[in-house]
Amino acid sequence: MFKNKGLDSLVDERFGRSENFTIIDLDTMVVETIENIAKNQASGAGGEAVKLLAKYNVDIAIVPHLGPKAETAMKAFEIKTISQGDYKSVGEILDAYKAGKLKEITKKKGLTRLWE
Repeated sequence: MFKNKGLDSLVDERFGRSENFTIIDLDTMVVETIENIAKNQASGAGGEAVKLLAKYNVDIAIVPHLGPKAETAMKAFEIKTISQGDYKSVGEILDAYKAGKLKEITKKKGLTRLWE
């Protein structure tokens, strides 16, 4: 999801087509950037990107939005999805998450909803 690397990175709005993902261990605050190897797939990039995150044992994904395949994959891999809100950099999003300012994305009656 991130156009650059690290906490100063700006978030890419295209989850499945983003160049990289920034993974943060919230216990140790270790930051790792990985290449999104699914970004150039003809179709299903979002679902494949989720599989990549699952390989890294990601249990929470903070995202701009998700397509239907990515959303289905997040549920299948039991990765909780959180909306990044109006925050643009990884550092801003991390601070907002830690402060409890972000909302979980859930699906109810066929519509994606944000829960407070």
